[in-house]
Amino acid sequence: MPTSVTPVPSRVAIVTLGCGRNEVDSDQLAGLFHREGASIVDDPATADVVLVNTCTFIAPAKQESIDTVLEACQLKEDGQARAVLVVGCMAQRYPRELADAIPEADAIIGFDGYGRLPAIVEDVLNGRITDRVIGVGDAHPGSRPTRRDLPLMIAPSAPTAEVVPEAPAAPATIMTGGADRALGLQVIELPPELERDPDGASSRPVRGGATAQDELDRMPASGPRFPLRHLGVGGPKRPWAYLKIASGCDRVCTFCAIPSFRGRFRSRALDEIVAEAAWLAEQGTRELVLVSENTTSWGKDLPGGRDLQARLLRELAEVDGVERIRLMYLQPAELTTPLLEAIASEPKVASYYDLSLQHVSGPVVSRMARSGDHERFGELIRKARAADPDAVFRSNFILGFPGETDHDVDVLESFLEEHLLDWVGLFPFSREDGTPSDHLPDQVPEALARERLARISETQERLADLAAARFVGRHLDVLVDERSDDEGLGELTIGRSYREAPDTDGEVQLITGEGGPADLPVGRTVTAKVVDAVGVDLIAEVDVATAGGLR
Repeated sequence: MPTSVTPVPSRVAIVTLGCGRNEVDSDQLAGLFHREGASIVDDPATADVVLVNTCTFIAPAKQESIDTVLEACQLKEDGQARAVLVVGCMAQRYPRELADAIPEADAIIGFDGYGRLPAIVEDVLNGRITDRVIGVGDAHPGSRPTRRDLPLMIAPSAPTAEVVPEAPAAPATIMTGGADRALGLQVIELPPELERDPDGASSRPVRGGATAQDELDRMPASGPRFPLRHLGVGGPKRPWAYLKIASGCDRVCTFCAIPSFRGRFRSRALDEIVAEAAWLAEQGTRELVLVSENTTSWGKDLPGGRDLQARLLRELAEVDGVERIRLMYLQPAELTTPLLEAIASEPKVASYYDLSLQHVSGPVVSRMARSGDHERFGELIRKARAADPDAVFRSNFILGFPGETDHDVDVLESFLEEHLLDWVGLFPFSREDGTPSDHLPDQVPEALARERLARISETQERLADLAAARFVGRHLDVLVDERSDDEGLGELTIGRSYREAPDTDGEVQLITGEGGPADLPVGRTVTAKVVDAVGVDLIAEVDVATAGGLR
């Protein structure tokens, strides 16, 4: 008598935590299930199978991931879920720990299992798995070593190169150069992988090995000309989309564990990125948000190198339907002058600089195995504003990094006062397993780190309000993101200008001359006059009857 087989579930929900790269991964996983005939649902309570795409960047992200997985598992009793699977960074980094700590989760799936996830789900539902940890395998090709006794290797690029920061806990690194770097700072990263000839007489750099997850980013040999992707995971379709241009990271920042589980930096090919952008535009995407672990590294492992970056922006700008392009995760030491010029000169590229600074006091930056200080970072901001006075800036800063002094915090506060960044994220230092900073001397007491965080947060809140107030009276092109009902405020029309990145920054409320919500569809771009700033958010008036006001 044949054994009955439960097919791939008809209703799948994917709960996404963390960054934009994770959101792209979720879209791709949803595409796999959609191709198999499953429906992607927003509400996990109505799903047959729930996937939780986890984050493990810092301690609060880990806790949120665990809590979300537990909530999803509860749906097997309170909802109709038949299985809960854990994917994402935490599943890759702590697979066995998760399997032991949360036995209610039916499987823990690493990156190498992504391409066959529908089949794995079918096996789970039919009781065919013998090990709940699937698709994790060894560390990704080129993942940085965990040894802490390797010397720092130096390849200075110019006579004026800075002294290499003392980082005895850092893995082997190389400092790469290039005359086109905007600040002349040294880039501290892993050396390129080398492929040796059989006779051992010569060697040449090779790209980081592809992973199973990378295959989802690539155009298939036959079929659609774009990677498999299903938009609108976890909510309605939006007029913007994340576009992943690379994976992995070669940086050796002492506080970050990402390279240990995301692997070496791997650029996606230019033609594949542009093809996906064209498909996104056909689906109604009007703003492309370029993401990766390290956007300013894109192209370094491709023929043409980083010089391709400006070309990429030009080709994306030529895609029909694309109205705005935004770059996220820019490393200041890697920013090149051609890229800065392209951001400032290409009309469709937002003059929005998401700078990964982390701190500005030179000694702290050095202990992070990075380069730069408040003077050099200030020079970068001045350069960007000279090229485009309307440029806006976002950055994140860590308070309480090992060895941080009161003077270091003073330097950071003065930097924020002087340069008036539009958006700032502030975090207390988080000790991460396997990172050099976990073992650095002079650890700052948690209470002191949080005290410093509260102090800088108070300063930045005041400065952010001032930065927003600068826009009152200006006209902005605003992309309508949503129509919503706000309790107490009624119906609202919400959008974003070049000033606001999705998910992370503020918003623009669009109103008519009478003060009511502007009657505009999602995905429409309008020109509106900013009439007020409420904290970091703007209120802008649009005359929908004015010719040329709508596009």
